[in-house]
Amino acid sequence: MKNKKTITLTAIILAVVTALAITASAAYDSSEDPIISLSYLENIFKIELLEDVDDKLNEFWEKIEDFISDYVKDNQPDYNIEEASTAYEAIELKKGDAIYAVSACEIMLRSGSAVCIAPDAKQGIADYTAGAEILNGAAFTKNHMCLIPRGDGRGLKATSESVWIMVRGDYTLVQE
Repeated sequence: MKNKKTITLTAIILAVVTALAITASAAYDSSEDPIISLSYLENIFKIELLEDVDDKLNEFWEKIEDFISDYVKDNQPDYNIEEASTAYEAIELKKGDAIYAVSACEIMLRSGSAVCIAPDAKQGIADYTAGAEILNGAAFTKNHMCLIPRGDGRGLKATSESVWIMVRGDYTLVQE
């Protein structure tokens, strides 16, 4: 009888241990603590990580572009684009005001003093009267007919308190 009790008790203990083992293994979730393989790191994790980094960089660049766009809008100079005219217009400029050609434009300095604005040091404004070129920073001569060949940033800047010029063509007036 003792043998039967021992076998029964052993069977019960074995059944309880088996039930506990089955319950424990069912309760274990490998997603909480996975074993990571090299193929997982290379084929899944690395790709997801790079996509996250790309997303963050794109968000960052969008913020930078928005900032720059807002900054440019807030810091635009006060300028007016005048309509092209086939006739000459007499325009008075104050010291620091500038005229930039939008397209080919003729200019003649009538009074005051002004200097050439030219972004390229080797290309300036053609002086018809003198048969010469006025380079960046050089002074205009009164009553000389000058040509700005295209709207690439070339123009004239007033250096005296009152400057009168005559203009024919498309131009932009930037007031200081």
